Amino acid sequence: MSEAVSAKKSRFPIVLTIVTLIAFTILCGLGSWQMQRLAWKEDLLARIETLKTAPAVPLAGVLARADRGEDVDFVRVAADCAPGHTAPLPLVYGVRDGDMVWRAMAACRLAGQAHGVVLLDLGLVDALTGQIQPSPRTFVAPSRAVGVLMAPKALGGDREKALAAVAADRPASHILMVETATPAVAGVTPAPLPAEISNRHLEYALTWFGLAVTLLFIYAAMLWRKMRS
Repeated sequence: MSEAVSAKKSRFPIVLTIVTLIAFTILCGLGSWQMQRLAWKEDLLARIETLKTAPAVPLAGVLARADRGEDVDFVRVAADCAPGHTAPLPLVYGVRDGDMVWRAMAACRLAGQAHGVVLLDLGLVDALTGQIQPSPRTFVAPSRAVGVLMAPKALGGDREKALAAVAADRPASHILMVETATPAVAGVTPAPLPAEISNRHLEYALTWFGLAVTLLFIYAAMLWRKMRS
């Protein structure tokens, strides 16, 4: 009797059970992470929708909020740029509608403010679309720029290099993605926001949770067959 019980215990797939539990936990964790991403993306899309009708506010007050650690991404601001020489800034690469594009950067000097400059992303350089290694170009900041603020880490590209180029001028922590410039910058098309922001996180979450459930069914079937043999 005891030998039969011992043999049955030895047939229980301990290793398989542990591996299955680990894989199940990982799959459920990935599904939960996608649900968190879904909430974040829905909030982002709601903010962008509100932005479409939001008036521009003075830049100085918003930068002060950013310095206090507040989230100021997608806040529409207006900046007046003082004349003055600034170092040439590198073009910033990107992808738009499947093409490689290059974005023009300029430094807007801020008179009498805590920050000496705010970097302007003026938009797409029309003549450089599709080029792999364009020749350097220098762009002058307009006298007035209206657009939305974005943190460099949310934008990617080489914007950190552009910030480093004006480090001595106490640059603002956020980039101003220009919607309208006065005067307009020749050869540049403003493109402050992505052409399309996808939101497939619910689909991804259901996929991960579905895989977790499928894994349990597979484990149960294997366990049933093993215990019967």
